[in-house]
Amino acid sequence: MFVDYLQWFPLFRVGFATYPLLRWLVSVAMLAVVTGLNLLGVDVVAQVSNLFAVFVISPFVALSVAGVMSGRGLQTAVWTSDFVWEPQPPVRWGTFLSVLLWNTSGYDSVGALAAEVEQPGRDFPRALGITIVLVTVTYLVPLAVATSLDAEHVRAWSDGSFVRVASEHVGDWLAAWVTIGGALSCFGLLNTLLCTSARVAVSAAKLRVLPASVAKVHAESGVPRVATALLSTVLAIACTLPFSQLVSISMLFYGATTLIEVLALLALRVSEPLTPRPFRIPLRASPLALLYAGPVLLCVVLALLAPPEAWLLFLASSAAAGVAHARSSGATLSSAARACASGPGWWWRRRPAARYLLPADAAAKAGVQLD
Repeated sequence: MFVDYLQWFPLFRVGFATYPLLRWLVSVAMLAVVTGLNLLGVDVVAQVSNLFAVFVISPFVALSVAGVMSGRGLQTAVWTSDFVWEPQPPVRWGTFLSVLLWNTSGYDSVGALAAEVEQPGRDFPRALGITIVLVTVTYLVPLAVATSLDAEHVRAWSDGSFVRVASEHVGDWLAAWVTIGGALSCFGLLNTLLCTSARVAVSAAKLRVLPASVAKVHAESGVPRVATALLSTVLAIACTLPFSQLVSISMLFYGATTLIEVLALLALRVSEPLTPRPFRIPLRASPLALLYAGPVLLCVVLALLAPPEAWLLFLASSAAAGVAHARSSGATLSSAARACASGPGWWWRRRPAARYLLPADAAAKAGVQLD
């Protein structure tokens, strides 16, 4: 996607068309910079992300201001008029849903950084609440203004329409700014994704799902260098795939992990009610299950609409993880096969009992919230 944005510039467009390998080399170069930033530590990742957020949002603020000042940026008729949109070819619902969720997912990944935040129980809910509001505003306001400016072509909107609207109604300078902002958004997204995913890989290694060497972290900075390098290598290979296919594969994995997270949350509410938690959703088990019914259903629909190649990679990865965990636990190959067949529930049944149970009065004194 980073490379797709760069194609707006003639130099890159001609270069990618003339030398197909150049597209992959640019992607890998961007990945190398992201890897270097991650190896410097989570503080550097956070500072770069904040800086990029300003660059990404600023061109859309400029477009919104220019549209409103022109007097055409808030034409509500285009939002309420009746029209029939007949897409050609028909909508590929699996890809559509995957891209839609990809644009609004990832909030749970910050949990992987809880150990590196001083007060995650206080800061995470506040940060997530503010983020949801900002994301909603940055989607709706520029979209409302741009569709008002481009009311006569709104039925033909597709990839790159924001850039076209900026060029036609404001100037090429803003179109270039929007393009650079889009490219930087991809850079920033990969930057934070690699940061959180590397720490998830460390946790998986500690659970013996991945090799123990992946769990190694740098003594001074706490950076999981092995996991970061391993994931970067996998991503370099993934850069050869088209964007829509990458999103479909990514969202199948994301849907599966989200489903497991929800099931684990509900199960822990029942099985380990006294385990200390830095943050607790203020709902009992039944209302909590009802709250998550929608996301669970969405995960199931996402899985059903996933393309065959996504399922093939998912099943192969799950089988490899099951075998690796079973073998590292000293199990036989037959038990490893049973582990893969029975899914995450096999690990759940074999997990060690919680060792950090506190009486209610002791927990209250320690300031720990209990279920």
